[in-house]
Amino acid sequence: MKVLVTKEVFEMSQHDFFDLEDSEEFVNQSSIRNMPSRRKAGDRKALPKTRRSTAQQAGAPLPADRREDFSFTYMASRHEREWIENSLVGFYDEHWLDDVLRLVQGGKEAHVYQCLANPSVPDLDQPFLAAKVYRPRKFRNLKNDAVYRQGREHIDADGRVIREVGMLQSIAYKTAWGMQLMHTSWIEHEVKAMRILHAAGADVPLCLASGNNAILMSYCGDENTPAPMLNSLELDSTEAHSLFQRVLHNIEILLSKGYVHGDLSAYNILYWQGEITLIDFPQVVDPHTNQDALPIFVRDVTRICEYFSRQGVRSNPVKLAHSMWAARGYQVIREVHPSLLNPDDRLDRQYWKKASRKG
Repeated sequence: MKVLVTKEVFEMSQHDFFDLEDSEEFVNQSSIRNMPSRRKAGDRKALPKTRRSTAQQAGAPLPADRREDFSFTYMASRHEREWIENSLVGFYDEHWLDDVLRLVQGGKEAHVYQCLANPSVPDLDQPFLAAKVYRPRKFRNLKNDAVYRQGREHIDADGRVIREVGMLQSIAYKTAWGMQLMHTSWIEHEVKAMRILHAAGADVPLCLASGNNAILMSYCGDENTPAPMLNSLELDSTEAHSLFQRVLHNIEILLSKGYVHGDLSAYNILYWQGEITLIDFPQVVDPHTNQDALPIFVRDVTRICEYFSRQGVRSNPVKLAHSMWAARGYQVIREVHPSLLNPDDRLDRQYWKKASRKG
């Protein structure tokens, strides 16, 4: 195996990160949810018993005494530091993490940080965890996400389906509150998918906790080096064929649980010590309800095949995708009522012939 890119350095000026002072989303994040209490009496300086306002909990700049309490090693710009503080301070208070060590990956949707885990956090094989901190929606590059949301229910910060009429109307009319609800739903769909897929045996990070615009998960790498993206590696023939089959196995697990990744490529697969880890699941689509699920799935498989083709693994991406799709009982060709077919249209006649032979 040859490493093409061993470490990516992301340099961000204050302007490149966020202009937080003008960001309404910075002030109006949802409060932390989905996070069991981990505080132990006497472990840290006790916080005031008076309940903080939603803005203080979620987005308003932290008081000076709390900033001093939640100090971290990573040298961030002022705006980035404020965003990290307000997104992760709740996890610090609840004893999930003790320090933010470095920026691991900067992306179009979120930034991922290596954090020092609190010793009390269970189920970790090393003293680190990863914190994925989402960018405010107005600063995200992936703004045209309607194709992924198609047929997908909106869920709240507790992972429950939103059924309250007022909330659904706010989403439909894209009010400021509605946009925040959509942003929260986007994050919680990733949390839900990761937990389901990890329980099913897929090679995905263990999701530890979520809330307040961030997700805590297991970390891939060691103290000094984060796991590189698969796209940055050249593999020998034996390992390439083995990992290709492993990726296909994971794709089959996703399909079996009713998921299409939606943005799968060698850029969203980590490699560490011969093992792979699939990441980034907020845009997962449901093959049962999303009309564009098949072309999205074909695109995922094609991107994977393109990478492994450069490693010497030959495949037919479209044929492979259709085969995997059909094996799970999904239709490769959508059913169309005969009354909607045009007998003078060549493609409609071809469809009718195929449907007749199948029947």
